[in-house]
Amino acid sequence: MEMPIEHKGEVVFVEGDRIDIRMTVEGACASCKAAKACGMGDSEDKIVSLLTATAGHYAVGDEVMVSIEKRMGIRAATFAYIYPFFLMLAVLFVMFGLKFSETVAGLSALGSLALYYLVLYFFRHRIEKEIVFKIRPAFPDID
Repeated sequence: MEMPIEHKGEVVFVEGDRIDIRMTVEGACASCKAAKACGMGDSEDKIVSLLTATAGHYAVGDEVMVSIEKRMGIRAATFAYIYPFFLMLAVLFVMFGLKFSETVAGLSALGSLALYYLVLYFFRHRIEKEIVFKIRPAFPDID
């Protein structure tokens, strides 16, 4: 069985079945001692909204662990980054093949991205049901 991807977070909002969790996502350089010197050490707060029947078991300020199966994380990344990248390249090459100018080809490629993300937005509820996050209380590490 593969290990899930987990992040520790703090509950910032609870209403009905919805729970918002703030997580600090650290970049690969964050653990490097020289990261601040080179400017590459980055960490960023992200707020994730989850729909779960157990939202009522949590209160604002609770520390929780949010996890997602690795394959679902890959699927989410594919929808967010991989598909649009190949769509943009395809539109760009088709427009160049049809002898359009670079400006028209570039704007068409960017327009295809806007259209893709608009369609993704309209299907978000369907995608929410397929990509499932799990939440559990966070317990301190025992040494």
